[in-house]
Amino acid sequence: MRSADVVNAPPQTVRVRIPAGAANALCQVGPIRSGMVSAEVEVRGRRVEIQTSDEGPVLFPTDVGLTLLSALNADPGLLVSGARALDVGCGSGLYTVALAMAGAAHVTALDVNPACADVTRENATRNGIRPAQVATIVGDLAELAVVEPWDLVVCNPPHFPHDPIYAADDGIEAALVGGSDGRALYDVLLARLDELLAPGGTLLLTHSSLTDISRTRRTLQRNGYECRTVQVCELDIPLRRYAAHRDVLLSRLYPLRAAERAAFRGLRFEVHTLAATRIDSQDGSGE
Repeated sequence: MRSADVVNAPPQTVRVRIPAGAANALCQVGPIRSGMVSAEVEVRGRRVEIQTSDEGPVLFPTDVGLTLLSALNADPGLLVSGARALDVGCGSGLYTVALAMAGAAHVTALDVNPACADVTRENATRNGIRPAQVATIVGDLAELAVVEPWDLVVCNPPHFPHDPIYAADDGIEAALVGGSDGRALYDVLLARLDELLAPGGTLLLTHSSLTDISRTRRTLQRNGYECRTVQVCELDIPLRRYAAHRDVLLSRLYPLRAAERAAFRGLRFEVHTLAATRIDSQDGSGE
Protein backbone atom coordinates (compact mmCIF):
# COMPACT_ATOMS: atom_id res chain seq x y z
CA MET A 1 0.00 0.00 0.00
CA ARG A 2 1.46 3.38 -1.00
CA SER A 3 1.27 6.63 1.00
CA ALA A 4 -0.89 5.10 3.73
CA ASP A 5 -0.21 4.11 7.30
CA VAL A 6 -1.90 0.94 8.56
CA VAL A 7 -2.26 0.02 12.20
CA ASN A 8 -4.14 -2.83 13.84
CA ALA A 9 -7.21 -1.63 15.76
CA PRO A 10 -9.69 -3.71 17.83
CA PRO A 11 -10.03 -7.40 16.82
CA GLN A 12 -10.96 -8.05 13.19
CA THR A 13 -10.80 -4.37 12.33
CA VAL A 14 -8.01 -2.64 10.44
CA ARG A 15 -7.55 1.11 10.55
CA VAL A 16 -6.07 2.95 7.58
CA ARG A 17 -5.10 6.59 7.45
CA ILE A 18 -4.41 8.27 4.11
CA PRO A 19 -2.52 11.53 4.69
CA ALA A 20 -4.25 14.82 3.93
CA GLY A 21 -3.66 15.93 0.35
CA ALA A 22 -2.75 12.45 -0.84
CA ALA A 23 -4.63 11.03 -3.81
CA ASN A 24 -4.64 7.56 -5.34
CA ALA A 25 -2.83 6.26 -2.27
CA LEU A 26 -4.35 2.79 -2.61
CA CYS A 27 -3.37 2.16 -6.23
CA GLN A 28 -0.69 2.94 -8.78
CA VAL A 29 -1.82 5.43 -11.42
CA GLY A 30 -0.21 5.40 -14.83
CA PRO A 31 0.36 8.40 -17.12
CA ILE A 32 -2.51 9.66 -19.26
CA ARG A 33 -2.18 8.34 -22.80
CA SER A 34 -4.58 9.31 -25.58
CA GLY A 35 -7.04 10.56 -22.97
CA MET A 36 -7.00 7.26 -21.06
CA VAL A 37 -5.77 6.77 -17.51
CA SER A 38 -5.02 3.47 -15.77
CA ALA A 39 -4.95 2.24 -12.19
CA GLU A 40 -3.19 -0.88 -10.95
CA VAL A 41 -3.97 -2.56 -7.65
CA GLU A 42 -3.13 -5.95 -6.16
CA VAL A 43 -6.05 -8.03 -4.90
CA ARG A 44 -5.24 -11.28 -3.11
CA GLY A 45 -2.02 -11.72 -4.98
CA ARG A 46 -3.39 -10.85 -8.42
CA ARG A 47 -2.65 -7.61 -10.28
CA VAL A 48 -5.73 -5.80 -11.53
CA GLU A 49 -5.50 -3.07 -14.17
CA ILE A 50 -8.40 -0.68 -14.78
CA GLN A 51 -8.59 1.93 -17.54
CA THR A 52 -11.08 4.74 -18.07
CA SER A 53 -11.23 7.97 -20.02
CA ASP A 54 -9.66 10.75 -17.95
CA GLU A 55 -12.68 13.08 -18.20
CA GLY A 56 -15.32 10.69 -19.52
CA PRO A 57 -18.71 9.58 -18.14
CA VAL A 58 -17.26 6.72 -16.06
CA LEU A 59 -15.64 7.65 -12.76
CA PHE A 60 -11.98 6.69 -12.38
CA PRO A 61 -11.40 4.53 -9.27
CA THR A 62 -10.99 6.64 -6.13
CA ASP A 63 -9.46 5.78 -2.78
CA VAL A 64 -13.02 5.60 -1.39
CA GLY A 65 -13.87 2.64 -3.61
CA LEU A 66 -10.42 1.11 -3.31
CA THR A 67 -10.84 0.76 0.46
CA LEU A 68 -13.10 -2.24 -0.16
CA LEU A 69 -10.30 -4.05 -2.00
CA SER A 70 -7.91 -3.08 0.78
CA ALA A 71 -10.35 -4.71 3.22
CA LEU A 72 -10.51 -7.86 1.09
CA ASN A 73 -6.73 -8.08 1.24
CA ALA A 74 -6.69 -7.51 4.99
CA ASP A 75 -9.31 -10.13 5.85
CA PRO A 76 -8.90 -13.57 4.24
CA GLY A 77 -12.08 -14.63 6.04
CA LEU A 78 -14.10 -12.73 3.44
CA LEU A 79 -14.79 -15.57 1.03
CA VAL A 80 -14.72 -14.88 -2.70
CA SER A 81 -13.53 -18.11 -4.33
CA GLY A 82 -16.40 -19.96 -5.95
CA ALA A 83 -18.97 -17.29 -5.08
CA ARG A 84 -21.69 -15.90 -7.31
CA ALA A 85 -21.29 -12.16 -6.85
CA LEU A 86 -23.30 -9.02 -7.62
CA ASP A 87 -21.46 -5.72 -8.10
CA VAL A 88 -24.01 -2.93 -7.51
CA GLY A 89 -22.94 0.27 -9.26
CA CYS A 90 -20.06 -1.37 -11.10
CA GLY A 91 -18.61 1.84 -12.54
CA SER A 92 -15.30 1.05 -14.24
CA GLY A 93 -15.60 -2.63 -13.35
CA LEU A 94 -13.02 -2.40 -10.55
CA TYR A 95 -14.85 -4.75 -8.18
CA THR A 96 -16.15 -7.00 -10.95
CA VAL A 97 -12.67 -7.61 -12.30
CA ALA A 98 -11.09 -7.95 -8.85
CA LEU A 99 -13.68 -10.51 -7.69
CA ALA A 100 -13.39 -12.55 -10.88
CA MET A 101 -9.60 -12.61 -10.58
CA ALA A 102 -9.89 -13.56 -6.90
CA GLY A 103 -11.81 -16.68 -7.87
CA ALA A 104 -15.51 -15.74 -7.98
CA ALA A 105 -17.40 -18.26 -10.11
CA HIS A 106 -19.46 -15.53 -11.75
CA VAL A 107 -19.96 -11.78 -11.32
CA THR A 108 -23.02 -9.77 -12.36
CA ALA A 109 -22.16 -6.10 -12.87
CA LEU A 110 -25.04 -3.64 -12.52
CA ASP A 111 -25.07 0.09 -13.23
CA VAL A 112 -27.59 2.71 -14.37
CA ASN A 113 -24.92 4.25 -16.62
CA PRO A 114 -24.70 2.41 -20.00
CA ALA A 115 -21.09 3.53 -20.43
CA CYS A 116 -20.15 1.57 -17.30
CA ALA A 117 -21.27 -1.71 -18.87
CA ASP A 118 -19.00 -1.09 -21.87
CA VAL A 119 -16.01 -0.07 -19.75
CA THR A 120 -16.51 -3.01 -17.37
CA ARG A 121 -16.48 -5.49 -20.26
CA GLU A 122 -13.37 -3.83 -21.71
CA ASN A 123 -11.56 -4.02 -18.37
CA ALA A 124 -12.60 -7.63 -17.88
CA THR A 125 -11.11 -8.49 -21.27
CA ARG A 126 -7.98 -6.47 -20.47
CA ASN A 127 -7.42 -8.63 -17.40
CA GLY A 128 -7.93 -11.94 -19.21
CA ILE A 129 -11.33 -12.77 -17.71
CA ARG A 130 -13.50 -15.17 -19.68
CA PRO A 131 -16.63 -13.49 -21.11
CA ALA A 132 -18.82 -16.19 -19.56
CA GLN A 133 -17.54 -15.26 -16.09
CA VAL A 134 -19.06 -11.75 -16.18
CA ALA A 135 -22.51 -10.44 -17.08
CA THR A 136 -23.30 -6.73 -17.33
CA ILE A 137 -26.75 -5.25 -16.75
CA VAL A 138 -27.78 -1.65 -17.39
CA GLY A 139 -30.52 -0.73 -14.96
CA ASP A 140 -31.64 0.50 -11.55
CA LEU A 141 -31.23 -1.72 -8.49
CA ALA A 142 -34.80 -0.90 -7.49
CA GLU A 143 -36.04 -2.60 -10.67
CA LEU A 144 -33.57 -5.49 -10.89
CA ALA A 145 -35.25 -8.85 -11.44
CA VAL A 146 -33.67 -11.41 -9.12
CA VAL A 147 -33.78 -14.89 -10.63
CA GLU A 148 -31.31 -16.45 -8.21
CA PRO A 149 -29.82 -14.65 -5.18
CA TRP A 150 -26.08 -14.09 -4.86
CA ASP A 151 -23.54 -15.37 -2.34
CA LEU A 152 -21.77 -12.01 -2.25
CA VAL A 153 -23.03 -8.49 -2.93
CA VAL A 154 -20.53 -5.62 -3.11
CA CYS A 155 -21.34 -1.94 -3.36
CA ASN A 156 -19.70 1.48 -3.10
CA PRO A 157 -22.76 3.77 -3.17
CA PRO A 158 -22.76 7.44 -4.20
CA HIS A 159 -22.62 9.48 -1.00
CA PHE A 160 -22.91 13.19 -1.78
CA PRO A 161 -26.22 14.99 -1.14
CA HIS A 162 -27.85 16.43 -4.24
CA ASP A 163 -27.62 20.06 -5.25
CA PRO A 164 -28.56 21.34 -8.74
CA ILE A 165 -25.50 23.58 -8.84
CA TYR A 166 -23.07 20.67 -9.10
CA ALA A 167 -25.24 17.72 -10.03
CA ALA A 168 -25.98 16.94 -13.67
CA ASP A 169 -27.87 14.17 -15.39
CA ASP A 170 -24.80 12.14 -16.30
CA GLY A 171 -22.73 9.17 -15.26
CA ILE A 172 -20.64 11.15 -12.81
CA GLU A 173 -23.72 12.25 -10.88
CA ALA A 174 -24.88 8.63 -10.74
CA ALA A 175 -21.50 7.68 -9.27
CA LEU A 176 -21.24 10.46 -6.71
CA VAL A 177 -24.67 11.92 -5.82
CA GLY A 178 -27.19 9.94 -3.79
CA GLY A 179 -30.37 11.97 -3.44
CA SER A 180 -31.19 14.68 -0.90
CA ASP A 181 -29.15 13.12 1.93
CA GLY A 182 -26.72 10.94 -0.05
CA ARG A 183 -28.42 7.72 1.08
CA ALA A 184 -30.59 6.90 -1.96
CA LEU A 185 -28.73 3.77 -3.06
CA TYR A 186 -27.96 2.67 0.51
CA ASP A 187 -31.69 2.64 1.30
CA VAL A 188 -32.69 0.73 -1.86
CA LEU A 189 -29.92 -1.79 -1.23
CA LEU A 190 -31.03 -2.39 2.37
CA ALA A 191 -34.69 -2.67 1.34
CA ARG A 192 -33.90 -5.37 -1.23
CA LEU A 193 -31.10 -7.17 0.57
CA ASP A 194 -33.21 -10.19 1.58
CA GLU A 195 -33.98 -10.77 -2.11
CA LEU A 196 -30.41 -10.22 -3.26
CA LEU A 197 -28.52 -12.42 -0.79
CA ALA A 198 -28.64 -16.19 -0.66
CA PRO A 199 -28.89 -17.77 2.82
CA GLY A 200 -25.53 -17.31 4.52
CA GLY A 201 -24.55 -14.71 1.90
CA THR A 202 -22.55 -11.57 2.64
CA LEU A 203 -22.95 -7.91 1.80
CA LEU A 204 -19.60 -6.10 1.58
CA LEU A 205 -20.36 -2.38 1.68
CA THR A 206 -18.17 0.68 1.38
CA HIS A 207 -19.93 3.09 3.74
CA SER A 208 -19.16 6.80 3.86
CA SER A 209 -19.35 8.63 7.19
CA LEU A 210 -21.24 11.36 5.27
CA THR A 211 -24.28 9.05 5.07
CA ASP A 212 -25.17 7.94 8.61
CA ILE A 213 -23.33 4.67 9.22
CA SER A 214 -25.20 4.07 12.49
CA ARG A 215 -28.54 4.09 10.67
CA THR A 216 -27.34 1.39 8.29
CA ARG A 217 -25.99 -0.77 11.09
CA ARG A 218 -29.27 -0.47 13.02
CA THR A 219 -31.27 -1.42 9.92
CA LEU A 220 -29.10 -4.44 9.21
CA GLN A 221 -29.23 -5.67 12.79
CA ARG A 222 -33.00 -5.11 13.00
CA ASN A 223 -33.42 -7.17 9.84
CA GLY A 224 -31.46 -10.10 11.26
CA TYR A 225 -27.98 -9.55 9.83
CA GLU A 226 -24.70 -9.91 11.67
CA CYS A 227 -22.72 -6.78 10.85
CA ARG A 228 -19.07 -6.09 11.55
CA THR A 229 -16.62 -3.39 10.55
CA VAL A 230 -13.77 -4.92 8.57
CA GLN A 231 -11.84 -1.71 8.03
CA VAL A 232 -12.01 2.00 8.80
CA CYS A 233 -10.19 4.42 6.51
CA GLU A 234 -9.68 8.12 7.23
CA LEU A 235 -9.12 10.24 4.12
CA ASP A 236 -9.98 13.47 2.32
CA ILE A 237 -13.49 13.97 0.96
CA PRO A 238 -12.99 13.22 -2.77
CA LEU A 239 -13.62 16.49 -4.60
CA ARG A 240 -11.75 16.07 -7.89
CA ARG A 241 -14.86 16.17 -10.09
CA TYR A 242 -16.68 18.74 -7.91
CA ALA A 243 -13.74 20.87 -6.73
CA ALA A 244 -15.29 24.07 -8.10
CA HIS A 245 -18.39 23.43 -5.99
CA ARG A 246 -16.72 22.56 -2.71
CA ASP A 247 -18.48 25.26 -0.68
CA VAL A 248 -21.91 24.32 -2.06
CA LEU A 249 -21.33 20.67 -1.26
CA LEU A 250 -20.20 21.51 2.27
CA SER A 251 -23.28 23.71 2.73
CA ARG A 252 -25.36 20.60 2.05
CA LEU A 253 -23.31 18.49 4.46
CA TYR A 254 -23.31 20.90 7.44
CA PRO A 255 -27.04 20.45 8.26
CA LEU A 256 -26.65 16.66 8.02
CA ARG A 257 -23.74 16.83 10.46
CA ALA A 258 -25.76 19.03 12.82
CA ALA A 259 -28.49 16.36 12.76
CA GLU A 260 -25.86 13.67 13.47
CA ARG A 261 -26.49 12.08 10.07
CA ALA A 262 -23.01 12.86 8.72
CA ALA A 263 -19.58 12.85 10.35
CA PHE A 264 -16.58 14.79 9.06
CA ARG A 265 -14.03 17.33 10.23
CA GLY A 266 -12.89 19.99 7.81
CA LEU A 267 -12.38 18.03 4.58
CA ARG A 268 -11.63 14.75 6.36
CA PHE A 269 -14.08 11.88 6.73
CA GLU A 270 -14.10 8.11 7.14
CA VAL A 271 -15.04 5.15 5.00
CA HIS A 272 -16.10 2.01 6.85
CA THR A 273 -16.07 -1.34 5.07
CA LEU A 274 -19.01 -3.25 6.53
CA ALA A 275 -19.55 -7.00 6.18
CA ALA A 276 -23.14 -8.07 6.85
CA THR A 277 -24.04 -11.75 6.80
CA ARG A 278 -27.54 -13.04 6.32
CA ILE A 279 -28.53 -15.31 9.20
CA ASP A 280 -31.04 -18.10 8.49
CA SER A 281 -32.15 -20.93 10.77
CA GLN A 282 -30.76 -24.34 9.91
CA ASP A 283 -34.19 -25.87 9.40
CA GLY A 284 -35.37 -23.03 7.19
CA SER A 285 -38.43 -22.37 9.41
CA GLY A 286 -37.27 -18.93 10.41
CA GLU A 287 -37.90 -19.79 14.09
